[in-house]
Amino acid sequence: MKRTTITIVFLSIALYMAASLTFPADTTFHYNNRKVVISENDNEINISMYHLNEQGDTIESRKVYEGVFTDSRCIERVYQNSFEISVPDIFKPKNKRRPSRSHWAGFGVGFSNLPQGLDFDGELASIVNLSRSLQYNLNPIEGSWRIGNSNFTGIVGMGIQFNSIHWQNNKAIEVEDYKSVVTTTEPGNEYRDSRLHYTYLTFPFLIETNWDLGRQSHLFLNAGVVAKVKTASSSAVWRNNEKGKKEKTKLPGDLNIRPVTLDLLAQGGVNDLGFFISYSPFNLFGKNKGPEANQATIGVQLYF
Repeated sequence: MKRTTITIVFLSIALYMAASLTFPADTTFHYNNRKVVISENDNEINISMYHLNEQGDTIESRKVYEGVFTDSRCIERVYQNSFEISVPDIFKPKNKRRPSRSHWAGFGVGFSNLPQGLDFDGELASIVNLSRSLQYNLNPIEGSWRIGNSNFTGIVGMGIQFNSIHWQNNKAIEVEDYKSVVTTTEPGNEYRDSRLHYTYLTFPFLIETNWDLGRQSHLFLNAGVVAKVKTASSSAVWRNNEKGKKEKTKLPGDLNIRPVTLDLLAQGGVNDLGFFISYSPFNLFGKNKGPEANQATIGVQLYF
């Protein structure tokens, strides 16, 4: 199949170059059970090839090849089916890496806050140590598919999200009567550090579009929802012991972090570097099990 695809593509280019004086800017022809569409726009030649069914109707979702050719660059993609699993380029030989056209797989870090709805002066937002409250995203798996014949791509995948929320040194999250509450230390008995950790498995559903910028670069934007399943959570404080050394105390109890939730996510950038903004419309804690707080994060992401 790969040899047939290559043969048709090179035949298409040769025919187009030879007949460019007589063919219109957009040309379509058939070869066996394939349909080849050649178009030219702003000194750029686009060649797309589709499977045909038995009645000769084009099945647009069964595109098998797409190539973009200009004087300075060549971008090609072979579609084995309508759904494409992306292997991160860092795991590929250098000569087989290609410009990515979907953006989920990668590593990112961002600053987090815990507003009450959109009130950034709420109970938890007012005690968060913003300079140290971070979210880390490691997304190793990504799958994508082109939506029809549009410039939009659907993206799914899996990742791990780790959150480290730090508080003012006289505050902590503890469990009292099976409910998570904010506690305050006595003056002069502040903690050296106080933090809340929680980790999720993440499952995105995103829609992306992108635009060529020339010189093998492109601008992308995507947005959607990310379902999250909690895997771990803990609350801990650090004090000075009698020898003046920093000592950790893990606070007991189930922290009542919501076990299943979701984020609204938007991403944008150029090539393999971008930014992300996420917001959870659901309370961090279970209903009536803790303070009202919705996580909001802004950060940067490096895509594989």
